[in-house]
Amino acid sequence: MFDQIKRAVAGQILRGRWQSGERLPNEAELSALYGVSRQTVNKAIALLAREGFLVRRRRAGTFVATGRRDRFALPIEDIGDVVAREGRVYEFRIRERRSLRNGEGIRWPDLPDGTPILALECLHFSDGTPIQHERRLLNLDAVPEVAEESFESTAPSRWLVDRVPWSSAEHTVRAVNATGDMAALLGVEAGTACLSIRRQTVHLNRPITLVHFLSVGDRFSLSGSSITDSATELNL
Repeated sequence: MFDQIKRAVAGQILRGRWQSGERLPNEAELSALYGVSRQTVNKAIALLAREGFLVRRRRAGTFVATGRRDRFALPIEDIGDVVAREGRVYEFRIRERRSLRNGEGIRWPDLPDGTPILALECLHFSDGTPIQHERRLLNLDAVPEVAEESFESTAPSRWLVDRVPWSSAEHTVRAVNATGDMAALLGVEAGTACLSIRRQTVHLNRPITLVHFLSVGDRFSLSGSSITDSATELNL
């Protein structure tokens, strides 16, 4: 149980609920928040402090550590939120859904062969115009509950943002030209400039999802910022 509380607290910090240098609620408040004993909370906080993620100050309380190494990172954001901010209507369509084992036609390099995987293909729209194609793999050992999700009303990215914690993410971004098949899906001419993003998210050293996005160049943009590299120093 203390390990679950440790993950929960870390997840809240990584999502920005408690900022660098901010004081955490006391053990009694955290105990009430998570519905566990103060002893369980104390052990979880002690482990996070030992790993350098939190700082415990006698009589003052527990604080999120500061002065950590910065790095540039791309946000993990639901495409639906991006479209909504632009005042447009967001829609998505699941084109394919498959359950398989790693190594059976699809290989996820960071997972052992035989690991159960859910493979999804999705198309995202803004005001009825396709803007992004998505191919996603989900580690069913890490997120078994996703096997029961139909994704009829909630897009995979939205579902993950709302329900699954992550502690680190790796991005690879490239400029590519749309192939004939992909151009047909996105409603553009073959060879149109597109942005390709490969992202893998991890929580506590366990891969959660591996996704490839292909976005039409003049219909999509992204930006990043310098953030505190707390996840790396937490040994997640």
